[in-house]
Amino acid sequence: MQSPKIDRTVILNLTLLSEAGLLAVATCWCYVAQISLHQAMQFSPRAALIGVASGVGTAGFGFLLLLLAKKFQSLTFLVKLQEIVDREVAPLFAQLALSDILLISMASGLCEEVFFRGVLQEQLTLLPTSILFGLIHCPSFSMIPYAFWTFIAGLFLGWLYDCTHCLWTPILAHFVSNLIVLLVFRYGRSSKQPAT
Repeated sequence: MQSPKIDRTVILNLTLLSEAGLLAVATCWCYVAQISLHQAMQFSPRAALIGVASGVGTAGFGFLLLLLAKKFQSLTFLVKLQEIVDREVAPLFAQLALSDILLISMASGLCEEVFFRGVLQEQLTLLPTSILFGLIHCPSFSMIPYAFWTFIAGLFLGWLYDCTHCLWTPILAHFVSNLIVLLVFRYGRSSKQPAT
């Protein structure tokens, strides 16, 4: 059963409100805990290039997993992940305009990475932060395979931050990955064809 369509304005407003909320919490947390992100936010072309390449790789790996699920039905976990993407995730973004996709990708890349990598990872370390990153992407028990995928993505984004010490690396990786995925969900398939 496919989830009912939600108006694009509602999707856009809820997404931007939740991302702004994360950024506000991160800002307050930095103030209270006296965390400075100044050094981590220094732009580095090398770190940015790593981020963009990592975003392309992350999106490609995600689509590879969905392709494997279609080819090998015995991979139960991947089949469940593909069903969640087809039934719950892809339809949410099928009606977005290009400007919506850009805005959502930018907001999620910046706000989530400042909160999770810039603040939480500094306070809790990589593994607990990645677990929380997965859980925040799990609105219901039925979406555990999707939450596990975002947990793995969170580990990767956190590792990128640990390696580069530059928040622009995970920010750009997150932005590019979301941009590619949302563009494929919106423009890369017909309205009657499930997402791949």
